[in-house]
Amino acid sequence: MNVVGLWKIKKAVQFDAATMKMVEKDVDAIIADSSIPDDEKKMLYAKFLFTEDGWIKTLFPIPEDIPKEELDEMLESGEMELYGDSFLVIEKKGWKEEDGKLKFDTGTKGEVMGEAVDPWAEIKETEYGIMLMVYGLEKEE
Repeated sequence: MNVVGLWKIKKAVQFDAATMKMVEKDVDAIIADSSIPDDEKKMLYAKFLFTEDGWIKTLFPIPEDIPKEELDEMLESGEMELYGDSFLVIEKKGWKEEDGKLKFDTGTKGEVMGEAVDPWAEIKETEYGIMLMVYGLEKEE
């Protein structure tokens, strides 16, 4: 599968209190759910850009209430990078294909029982695209 390109969140895994299980929910339903606070929905507007040079860039819409001076300062310092006119790159993680599997760098470090933890986790294919962490992504046209 060619993952290079722009992906949007189609589904998200959430805890369902009724069943006491983690369930995959459609993002439109989550956004429409008035019982979920708006600040918990913000990440659902993110997009993910898989670049040919092995990066997954998490793109977040530029907040409307951010002062221009503050945005300019973040961009000049290199703390953030701009993508297009309306998105900020808020995080970058590596991705690779290994043994026919797509993987991303979780950034996890450390050991378990003396064994180094592998920071690379598999990106699973789904019927609509891919699963990255708790997000089901579909490729934008």
